[in-house]
Amino acid sequence: MKYSFNIQASDGETEQNEKLIISAFNNESGSHIALKLIAYLMFIKRRPRIDEDAGWQVVPDLIARDDSGAITLWIDCGTVSAKKADTIATKVRDSIEFFVFRRTEREMDQFYKQIQDKVKHLKNVKCIGFDEGFIDGIGEALDRTNNLEAYVSDEMITVNVDNSFGKHEGYSAIHRIVGE
Repeated sequence: MKYSFNIQASDGETEQNEKLIISAFNNESGSHIALKLIAYLMFIKRRPRIDEDAGWQVVPDLIARDDSGAITLWIDCGTVSAKKADTIATKVRDSIEFFVFRRTEREMDQFYKQIQDKVKHLKNVKCIGFDEGFIDGIGEALDRTNNLEAYVSDEMITVNVDNSFGKHEGYSAIHRIVGE
């Protein structure tokens, strides 16, 4: 299944208008699609690509590259194994930003505690989570075609989805853990 989004996104300084298509895998939940969408919106200026093979034997949910094609941003959404987090954190060094997006602040905290003793380069792992119900609410509101308005600041995100199911508004604080 494919989800299409007509996006109007703002950060208070610039406005982005574009169309995005996210292809869902057979067993991929609406919440996982919503996490990818929110990650995309938070990094929209960097033109991330979704589910693009990086050639590292593991595939990120989102990736961004610079003009020379070098990876500058790696984002994994949802469940990420400690082994994968360790592999990516080791490979990214200081040249690539590595983020793990989780549905809730609680899931983010649990993930970070789980990997603390298992990831050698923990300082390279940045985690982002959201208020309870925010991601699930967006995931449940998605249809094949969606008009989406978003406002993203450093601390907060607001998303309005309009489609054949009706209108859904969601907002959340952006919770972060930055590697030490």
